[in-house]
Amino acid sequence: MHFAYEKPKTLDSLLALLSQHGSRACLLAGGTDLLVRLRARTLSPEIVIDVKGVEPLHALDHRADGRVVVGAAVVANRIVDDKRFRPSHRGLADAAARIATYAIRNRATIAGNIANASPCADSVPPLCVMGAQVEVASVRGTRMLTLPDYIKGVRNTVRRPDELITFIHIPRLGVSARTFFRKHQRVRGHDLALANAALLHDPESKRLRVAIGSCSPAPVVLDLDDLFASLDAEEAARRAMAAISPISDVRASAEYRTDMTGVLVRRLFADLKAA
Repeated sequence: MHFAYEKPKTLDSLLALLSQHGSRACLLAGGTDLLVRLRARTLSPEIVIDVKGVEPLHALDHRADGRVVVGAAVVANRIVDDKRFRPSHRGLADAAARIATYAIRNRATIAGNIANASPCADSVPPLCVMGAQVEVASVRGTRMLTLPDYIKGVRNTVRRPDELITFIHIPRLGVSARTFFRKHQRVRGHDLALANAALLHDPESKRLRVAIGSCSPAPVVLDLDDLFASLDAEEAARRAMAAISPISDVRASAEYRTDMTGVLVRRLFADLKAA
């Protein structure tokens, strides 16, 4: 297989290359998924554009107003190791720590975990409960999208051929807000999630939210504000199990994924009550 390789140094030049090549281009951030697909010849790009040469995309910015901005080239281990994250963001750090192995986390990016649009992406549920948005850019301008608006199905997003995710924007959460993450997999270590879930509890806004991954083509997000006072874990688990549409495959049956979703939601509520 033959393709061109470019590593632009500025965002403008990167966007110009994307505008020129469109659907004939592939974006390289961590490459943990792309390189596998190139070797398997399931992709045949005209050009591979490496985003890591654009320095602003490496930014991990904790802003004074409580917002966090994550650049497209930020790898998972930087999220895991960043001590500036408040308890309100620990769900994301815990999820990032469960992505594959340590070596892969030194390559894999959070933006790539989103852009790949795998149902079992570990970073997606905590980002969903926090209300994170992706900034998608092209030579035509930028747009902001929540993750449920961006991810439409398995490897299916609303990204246009001349666009890329440049930044992930995590909004300010209350000072006493907490997020939690849980994952169930076949074996300990780097196995993919059979089901994963995240919980947000924010007393300042009286917000209670759960997101479930690996049990539907796209992330499922449930607003449970009416359960904020009662913290009724059984009712939350019932709603979560009813909202998903899991499949049976070589890793687990649909029934097992449904049951495990209920288990994970109950465990998340137990984590909250123990915090």
